[in-house]
Amino acid sequence: MDLTALLLSRIQFAFTISFHIIFPAFTIGLAAWLTFLEACHLVTGERIYRRLSDFWLRIFAVAFGLGVVSGIVMAFQFGTNWSELSRRTGPIQGPLLGYESFTAFALEAAFFGVLMFGRDRVPRWAYFMACLMVSLGTSLSAFWIMVNNSWMQYPTGFSLTPDGVFVPTDWSAIIFNEAVWTRFPHMVLAAYVTSAFCVAATGAWYMLRGTAVQEGRAMVVMGLRLAAILVPVQIGFGHLVGDFVHDRQPAKFAAIEGRWNDQQPASEILIAWPDPQAERNRFEIAVPYLGSLIGSMSLTSKETGIKSFPPQDRPPVAIPFFAFR
Repeated sequence: MDLTALLLSRIQFAFTISFHIIFPAFTIGLAAWLTFLEACHLVTGERIYRRLSDFWLRIFAVAFGLGVVSGIVMAFQFGTNWSELSRRTGPIQGPLLGYESFTAFALEAAFFGVLMFGRDRVPRWAYFMACLMVSLGTSLSAFWIMVNNSWMQYPTGFSLTPDGVFVPTDWSAIIFNEAVWTRFPHMVLAAYVTSAFCVAATGAWYMLRGTAVQEGRAMVVMGLRLAAILVPVQIGFGHLVGDFVHDRQPAKFAAIEGRWNDQQPASEILIAWPDPQAERNRFEIAVPYLGSLIGSMSLTSKETGIKSFPPQDRPPVAIPFFAFR
């Protein structure tokens, strides 16, 4: 494998974005959790909600700060690592990232200080509103990022100039891209589920230690209840995202499945070692019929293989295949 500038750029960007996503995936749900705790405290006056909120606020502050800092590095890498992409798609991606700053960052910056230092300086209802605004800001940030990413996955509302620059022609088609309506809820639900299990696990740890048992039990109960509600919903949205990829990005779907040849009915490959040079899997464990069921909700449907696409239109197989395992 040659360490070309392209490969090194991919490795660097992959490391940055893999590190960055840990924190938004946690803080989006945690901001909503803090808002819920403050609402409970505001309505019931129970001190346990105040103690839980104070405990998780410190964790939220650290995770939020790391998310902001790593996100800034990632934004710079759009220009340094992918300068040609930025030049060609800048008229669309630039405003979308700008909207994130004008809406999400503005809300978070305005109310984060109240969240951190205003507990005893503002009325309880005002503190709750600050939590709500920060939570709304994190969700808006996720929305604009998913709009940007969805447009890259399924470009709409643009025209190409003679030198290959993407120029917006319909902002409503760009912002309300068909892909957004499944990908954005899928991302937010993933963040909520992540936070729910983190909260429940933290509560279980305290209960096992025999310290802060009341708070630990509350965290376990609330975290697992939320997870029990959201996990089935997340599975449904995950299936909808998969349907979109299946219908709109069939080459990508074939790579995710590790399916080289057309199959009818298709098997679902659980694990394999893709060999792009030989255009086959060196080793695989597959479940018959399941691939057709997942792809088309049918036990007899024909599913497209990677070889059906010209070599220049095929995505790299190993990365999406293993990423979805």
